[in-house]
Amino acid sequence: MRRCVVLAEGSFGPQTSKTANAALRYVPADVVAIIDSHQIGRTAHDVLGYGGGVPVVASLEDAMALGPRDLLIGISPPGGGLPDHYRPVVLQALGQGLDVWSGLHTMLRDDPALALAASENGARIHDLRRPPGDLALASGRAREIAATIVLTVGTDSNIGKMT
Repeated sequence: MRRCVVLAEGSFGPQTSKTANAALRYVPADVVAIIDSHQIGRTAHDVLGYGGGVPVVASLEDAMALGPRDLLIGISPPGGGLPDHYRPVVLQALGQGLDVWSGLHTMLRDDPALALAASENGARIHDLRRPPGDLALASGRAREIAATIVLTVGTDSNIGKMT
């Protein structure tokens, strides 16, 4: 079991913390705390209506008392970048040896300061949107297979894919 603290500073809520909300819905036992100084003292259930008694704390220092091993970036901001006010918390987490998990469009491992902090403290940065190096590109071979073709289409943002 992972033990993660979720960074959702200033954004923890039903419409504003998609990644945090998914973690609380599908792997709540892995989440030890949510960082959002605007919601201190509440629980995940108080804010979202699910997620149980996972506490909302003011800072990474407060969350460290609960023994996390990982920091999960809990938001998906417009543009997909790391908000400036999150950067010191991510550096602090790496400095404490926590692995950082990010679904942002910006690759945190490509940031020299973050990569150095990870390397110096035995932590890892997991950029979940980074494609594997050996990913094969489409070749069109599916046209040669005698099968019924079903078109599937996906969209993003505010259409209920989390429900």
